[in-house]
Amino acid sequence: MKKMIGMLLLFITLIASPQMVDAAYYVKPGDSLWKISQQHKMDYRDLLQLNPQLSNPSRIYVGQKINVRSAHLAEDIVDYAVSLQDVTDYRLGADYALSPRTADCSSWTKHIYEKFGIWLPRVSWKQASHVGTPVPFYDENRNVALKKGDLMFFGDNGRVSHVGIYIGDGYWISNLNAEKDVVILSIWGSWSYDRFLWAQRVI
Repeated sequence: MKKMIGMLLLFITLIASPQMVDAAYYVKPGDSLWKISQQHKMDYRDLLQLNPQLSNPSRIYVGQKINVRSAHLAEDIVDYAVSLQDVTDYRLGADYALSPRTADCSSWTKHIYEKFGIWLPRVSWKQASHVGTPVPFYDENRNVALKKGDLMFFGDNGRVSHVGIYIGDGYWISNLNAEKDVVILSIWGSWSYDRFLWAQRVI
């Protein structure tokens, strides 16, 4: 019953959230897709994925509408991730096609970010090394360097074995394991703090 309620809430969230495909930018003189991607701090490939209507990406015209990321993208990603509590069942190695209903940690994060036009590899160690910019736990002033929407990676001896999402205020969310499924945890918890490796900023 709990899972059914969760699925109903997810459906309502999806129906009520037209901002899933972000915001609009209108091409100005001198623009190129590469320039637009840099202005909006996007990967060029992500920008292309958000704009399948472009038959020839190298030819854009002044006034043309280009889909870019919302200014509230991190909040939207976190809200969607939180909405998947009591919806997702954890299964190691789950077929990505089953997401978000059945997923492991990395297929879950892949599903969430791709809802918002951000492509991630399927497995956690590739998510940790193939996309984004590395972020340490602390900055040079010993303040927490993490920002809402960062991917967080965990493991032992430098080897990535788990991924979650930083949701702000000292907490992260993850499709943790078969016993707990999707949970919110403190970054200061002994498991989280001791096994944190680094984060990747993909927004």
